[in-house]
Amino acid sequence: MNDLDLMEKFRSDVPPPTAAVLTGARARMFRAEPRKARKRWVWSLIPATAVGVVTAAVAFTVVGVNPEQPEQREQQSSTEAAQVLRLAAAEARREPVQPARPDQFVYVESLVAWGGAEASASGDMKDAKYIPPVEKNRRIWLSADGTRDGLLRERATDPKDATDPTHSVHENVPLPAQGTPIPAYLRNLPTDAKGMREWLYAGAETGKEGGNPPDVTAFVKVGDTLREQYVPPASAAAMFEAAATIPGTTVVKQVDLAGRRGVAVSKVHHATRHDLIFDATSYRFLGEREVAQNDAAPFPAGAVIGWTAQLKVAVVDRAGQLP
Repeated sequence: MNDLDLMEKFRSDVPPPTAAVLTGARARMFRAEPRKARKRWVWSLIPATAVGVVTAAVAFTVVGVNPEQPEQREQQSSTEAAQVLRLAAAEARREPVQPARPDQFVYVESLVAWGGAEASASGDMKDAKYIPPVEKNRRIWLSADGTRDGLLRERATDPKDATDPTHSVHENVPLPAQGTPIPAYLRNLPTDAKGMREWLYAGAETGKEGGNPPDVTAFVKVGDTLREQYVPPASAAAMFEAAATIPGTTVVKQVDLAGRRGVAVSKVHHATRHDLIFDATSYRFLGEREVAQNDAAPFPAGAVIGWTAQLKVAVVDRAGQLP
């Protein structure tokens, strides 16, 4: 018996929580905070182009955590992270399915910011120079079945950045279909937590040279999948349920690139923290963030390496068409 089997059997005699119970739990977990001004950072996130159990009275109350015992704090934070993901799964299951024909397109609009650093003349990254981030509105159309050419439109949100020739702006950039089709409408993903966990961990080999540990690979795969593809509600819910079983996650309150108040489920590996950000009230997926945890040239500790804020996902008839 594994963790998913235990989770499915836990408190099976208790009926599912009512909407009022869930609403109360959410209110107790996150109290409104003053909205902080957005900050601009240096980014290097490259955008991709190509489980269902919520136990009764899910309240996030820290009880008996001794600040002198880091293991206890870590365990408590990991439990809260799993609860956030299960609430996100419950909300995802309530979303209506957006049907799509094979000849249609998945449209995704988002705010993105990424960048990096410019190497010194010697090529030593310790002396690298920051490349300032540019906040952009990104609109992409990808073939539902992967057989048709897509389209990308990307423009800086600040007019001053839009006129700066050093910043790349993409207008009507064609995205040719791949030789092996890469569908943007993921209709064949697992819809149960156990099957989805196997899918997330597929190919994540332990000790693979140059690669991340399996738990990190599986966690990052969640964001990679949701970023610019359509995941039907049942599969999205299973994905969050499966992610709730990944060890070593924590909860961090966040504000995404669009200024929406959210909560992040995070996992740290080496000097980078990977965040999946959810709305603090509805638990709808908002986007991702990567944050430098230590000083590691060219990024100082606390610098945001990359950030995306998903604004809209829809199905349209042709590339370039707005929903």
